[in-house]
Amino acid sequence: MATRALVYVYNAHTSLWVALPTPSDYNGSASTLVNSARNTQGQVIGDVIKSDVAKIELKWNFLTLAQYTALAQLFEPLYNGAFFNAVSFFDVIKGDFYGTVNPNNLAQNPPTNKSGINPCKVFYPNDRKVAFAHLKLDSNGKPIGYTDVSLNLIDTGKMYGE
Repeated sequence: MATRALVYVYNAHTSLWVALPTPSDYNGSASTLVNSARNTQGQVIGDVIKSDVAKIELKWNFLTLAQYTALAQLFEPLYNGAFFNAVSFFDVIKGDFYGTVNPNNLAQNPPTNKSGINPCKVFYPNDRKVAFAHLKLDSNGKPIGYTDVSLNLIDTGKMYGE
């Protein structure tokens, strides 16, 4: 039986969920988007536009070249990835997973909109970084992996399928 990953990205080109490697650090946050200003008395006036907009900050101490390439290509249309992706993740505010993925069958449970059985939020990547510290090369001169890899995923505020 496979272990549930903290983050899955749905690859619409292959119709498969892709489990991201277990991160060394996982930081989740939620923001409330507010359209606000101050009145002539200096008081804040405004409206909540959207609550619980998630951000996931992932960091890996080390990823192999193959792991990093697979991860990076999920978000690159040139490599059959997509900039905007359905994501199933551990939601720190909810205290549970947002979206359901069967780790034993990644072809099951495609994402649906919020009225479906497997609602998923749409995220985009931001700030993808790698470090070449302690770099080791293979016999072809390619790095065998990267240290201090980080990836931030930002909630678009949309549900998949909307």
